[in-house]
Amino acid sequence: MPDLRGKHQAVFYVGLSQQLLPLLEKSQNYSYATRAIDLCWQWIEKQDVAALVLFYLYHDEDDYGVEPAMSDGYSHDLVMWNVWGCVSVALIYTAYCAYGVEGGPLPETLELADADVTSTAFVKYFEGAKQDSRILGEFATYLERLSDGQLTESVISAKLSELFSCSEYRQ
Repeated sequence: MPDLRGKHQAVFYVGLSQQLLPLLEKSQNYSYATRAIDLCWQWIEKQDVAALVLFYLYHDEDDYGVEPAMSDGYSHDLVMWNVWGCVSVALIYTAYCAYGVEGGPLPETLELADADVTSTAFVKYFEGAKQDSRILGEFATYLERLSDGQLTESVISAKLSELFSCSEYRQ
């Protein structure tokens, strides 16, 4: 799989996580996941969402966010657990990128967001949710060819819809 970094890596995580969101529709915390992905896209396209806002979507002082939602009893449903994991990685990495642009102090939770362990965790979560990792390499190769200006939700969603609809990627 190609080595993506920065905005391209954020798009990789966010785009794939968005494709998995329908698997969370029955979750009582579904709105956390959709809000997180929506704001990640907003940051990717316009960079008008503060890094701290993205970080607090992960977990704030009031125990709200994607991380508590992920821990909310989904150990019995591994598909949901893995989709929450994908959303979590997408949000953490996008927040990491936002902090890089803003130049503020990085919260401890985000210090390892750019490490290989993050990418490995995302792949494991994705494979646990989709049970097919072939799409990962093809999507990463596609992203390598795009300029930053082409990294929009509409362009990425169209490509991922095409990849996910191919019969060889169906579960």
